[in-house]
Amino acid sequence: MNLILYTICTLIWGSTWLVITFQVDGASPITSVFWRFLLSAVLLLAFCALTKKDLRYGKKDHLLFIGQGVLLFSVNYMLTYLSETMVSSGMTAIAFTTLIYYNMFGMWYFFGKPITKNVILGSVLGGAGLFFLFANEILHFDSSSKTVWGLLLSFIATLSASMGNMISQKNYRKGIPVVITNTYGMLYGSIFTLFTALALQENLAIPMTGKFLGALLYLSLFGSVIAFGAYLTLAGRIGAEKAAYTSVLSPVIALTLSSFFEGFKWTPYIVVGVILCFLGNIITLRKPKAVTKLAD
Repeated sequence: MNLILYTICTLIWGSTWLVITFQVDGASPITSVFWRFLLSAVLLLAFCALTKKDLRYGKKDHLLFIGQGVLLFSVNYMLTYLSETMVSSGMTAIAFTTLIYYNMFGMWYFFGKPITKNVILGSVLGGAGLFFLFANEILHFDSSSKTVWGLLLSFIATLSASMGNMISQKNYRKGIPVVITNTYGMLYGSIFTLFTALALQENLAIPMTGKFLGALLYLSLFGSVIAFGAYLTLAGRIGAEKAAYTSVLSPVIALTLSSFFEGFKWTPYIVVGVILCFLGNIITLRKPKAVTKLAD
């Protein structure tokens, strides 16, 4: 079951990075995120009604649903969509691999999971990989560069996603079904995105084009309802830090698609960076022989 859940997340999310660009080509990032998660919430509410799920939960639970929704299904994606207007979808996907490290430290800080030697070594390799990936931007830093700001948004988006993961982990440990947390989370996330759009006076009209509507349906049903259902179930079963392993192979698919559809150019620096990132992720998630706890 874990392998099936992992495969679903990897294959779907490997393609969504590119499909997101189909949305932002026709509407603003914030408008695109609003309609995506509103439709996802409607689909999940319909599913809950058909399967007669009990949707009655207390105020404390709803506060957790709101936190998960705002961080994981709103802020995370608004920043990710904005990032993809500045850098290629493949590079955004690579930046998102830092979710592994965020989740590792989050599980240690919030749930007492020990930090292992593998994590320390993997983090060093992953950090070196990120340096090579973005060596051109680092060595030729330009505060006005869209690439720099796009990558910065990607890293902040990933942090927001990780914080949402920690809340979802708490919900799972409380025994709340993933379908319930996702239903309310996506609903609250879409409401928060709507308020953001209104505050920024965004145009909320849906572009009636096959490209936008097809991307909206794919991202809502597959990228949100199905993939997040699989991912958060996997996170509950094996822990958020291990579930983040889905971000290891997804960027391979994303970079490949970006090469064909966005003209992404491979350089020696980027090849070395990708290899180091993947090695770092694999070492981080390898079963440790011994555990080393961080000192208080």
